[in-house]
Amino acid sequence: MRVTTRFANACFAILSALLMLLPALPVKAADPLPPPDGRVVLTVTGNLAHTNDAGQARLDMDLLASLPQHEFSTLTPWTDGKHEFRGVLLNELLQRLGADGKRVRLVALNDYHHDIDMALVRNTPFLLATHLDGKRMKVRDKGPLWLMLPLSESKEYDTKRYHEMLVWQLKSLDIQ
Repeated sequence: MRVTTRFANACFAILSALLMLLPALPVKAADPLPPPDGRVVLTVTGNLAHTNDAGQARLDMDLLASLPQHEFSTLTPWTDGKHEFRGVLLNELLQRLGADGKRVRLVALNDYHHDIDMALVRNTPFLLATHLDGKRMKVRDKGPLWLMLPLSESKEYDTKRYHEMLVWQLKSLDIQ
């Protein structure tokens, strides 16, 4: 019994010492969001901690490319055959911007819009696709941004509910 008590006391002492050191550790804030150099392809508004233009985040392709890139291949109802999509996870972009809200409104060039609950964004691999089959997407290809899911991997995603969320020719996000 004494060995167990000594071990527990030693562990408690070490843990207490480590906890006392935590305030001394440097906390690195997210790097500031640089201004876009190229043509802005996405504007994000709403409750954002990190912006680069009067309270909004204006992103060009280089800024999007500086974020972690993800890719998958999938079939879609709008294309023939399986295609490879590459881009930024929506959740990771919103984390980078410090977005805080209950939902995000996605708006297309033609003003079509769809609202998605932030809880769903956090738990679903929504991809802001910038590339289709290795090539940067153009407006005529449903680009320059197309919100996409790996529809072939999940029957849940390949439903009308999710299809309506997959906005192409995406121009803006509004955190609400």
